Amino acid sequence: MKNLKAGAAAVNITPPIGISMCGFANRKEVSQSIHDDLHARVIVLANAQSRLVIITADVISFAPDLVTRIRQAITALTAIPGSHVLINGSHTHSGPTVMSFRSMGIRDVAYEDVLCRKVVGAVKMASDSLQPARISHGRAPCRIGYNRRENRSGRVVLGHHPEGPEAPWVDVLRIDDASGRTFALLYATASHPVNLHTLAISADFPGFASEFIAHNAPGVIPLFAQACCGDINCAPKDGTFEASQALGTRLGAAALTACLDAQAITDGTLQASTQIIPLAQMKPSVDAAEAALKAARADLDAAQNDPNVTPYLLQQRFKGQLAWAEDYLLAAQSVGAAPDQPFEIQTFRIGTLAIVSYPGEMFINYQLALDRDSPFDRTITLGYSNGCIGYPPPTPIRSAATKLTRPSSITEPS
Repeated sequence: MKNLKAGAAAVNITPPIGISMCGFANRKEVSQSIHDDLHARVIVLANAQSRLVIITADVISFAPDLVTRIRQAITALTAIPGSHVLINGSHTHSGPTVMSFRSMGIRDVAYEDVLCRKVVGAVKMASDSLQPARISHGRAPCRIGYNRRENRSGRVVLGHHPEGPEAPWVDVLRIDDASGRTFALLYATASHPVNLHTLAISADFPGFASEFIAHNAPGVIPLFAQACCGDINCAPKDGTFEASQALGTRLGAAALTACLDAQAITDGTLQASTQIIPLAQMKPSVDAAEAALKAARADLDAAQNDPNVTPYLLQQRFKGQLAWAEDYLLAAQSVGAAPDQPFEIQTFRIGTLAIVSYPGEMFINYQLALDRDSPFDRTITLGYSNGCIGYPPPTPIRSAATKLTRPSSITEPS
């Protein structure tokens, strides 16, 4: 990879105790302790024509306004276009609330200010440390999850679907310096980090995986990127830190195996392309919305008389769901069609490899489809990137997502 340069950096983004946690709606209190630190990690790739930034962080995802804020600050500080910045959240359910998810905690403006500044600072440090580099890609078997969309009595529920689709592997990008020393390792797999249900801040198994890599490969900055795990839960899932550490050890070991067997990418082309497509939103019927509002009010009434419901749980879950139901009814009663939801599909080209990222909780079929149909030699597909709009349905997006430009003709956005 002639004239290619790369830099990497990491920063601690652990929030203070007392911050709201995100991912589960049934938490009775704010965070009470810190079990392990959270981190944001960065790789900057550069050649004479372009620079690409990959940011990974131990958070559930980044709110769209934070994505805009981080991208704008990076551009102001480094002149790297925002469209060349990929921001991926590990989707840990044991981190701070930095998304506006109903019933899942209050966003902390002070923490978000520090978080954004630390992420931007890490990009600056990585950009300032650019050095001649070589990139390799590898893949190794890794099954730390299962399909969770179980059909039970004619209804799809969160459970276990043994015959459901999965992507039991880990992809890695190994970044070496000119002497062949590895100094950064991006690794991606699809599995929900939902093992822990405590009030302790934790990166869950991705954090333990990065810890395993750093311990066994000193000097390497490990970056975990979450793939399309919308219907994939981690397994085993018993709620213990020991199980999360075991999952992380298996993932970290698989990533290092893929690293050892990685093949060099000799084409030094770096390009970015972004497509924003409108997703049509379904407008609920007034009857359905009124029924939802009635149910939310009944749940709130019952919760107010339940001694096991804490003030925090009452406010976040039950009053949050009531506010959602009220807005749901307003949407049903509104005139005209529901507004479209903008949806950013970002593609990075790194030689003969593509990284495609989506801002949603993507089902594993997206990843499998691109792995099968992409015109690139190898494609890494990520969810939870550059924001998260929830769970998009597969049908409207697949045709647009799989129309990747061939490596010989991909163009820069204007």
